[in-house]
Amino acid sequence: MTKAVGGGNLLLLCTGTDSALAVAEAAVLAMKKLPNVIMPFPGGVVRSGSKVGSKYASLGASTNDAFCPSLVGLAPKTELTAETKCVMEIVIDGLTERDVGEAMRVGMEAGIAIGAAGGLLRISAGNYGGKLGPFHFHLQKLLGARA
Repeated sequence: MTKAVGGGNLLLLCTGTDSALAVAEAAVLAMKKLPNVIMPFPGGVVRSGSKVGSKYASLGASTNDAFCPSLVGLAPKTELTAETKCVMEIVIDGLTERDVGEAMRVGMEAGIAIGAAGGLLRISAGNYGGKLGPFHFHLQKLLGARA
């Protein structure tokens, strides 16, 4: 056992469930080729965006209402446009900050390769105000000139 870095994440905002799953699977496949990282959820994908905390003390995480298409109009704030019908999340853990950042970059590039034609509208990430630890991954910085 060793200390590592947890909490890298990508939110894939898509036009539908099929497109979101295709983008998520392509991103996970690309990330699995890298050493020192895991995507700890089954198949590497979380079925909706999550957030730290819940109204229930026994739950450490819950649905991120700002990224939940079925809560648009009900939640006090949304990050979604009308055409966003599905959001899937990939959580990335790795041995080092660099490993997690590289996995996020590779995952984003796989999604970008599918692009709008394949239903990808936007890639975002959860920002939990430091509740996941000291590591902050800025998506544009990870993509560099490609952003």
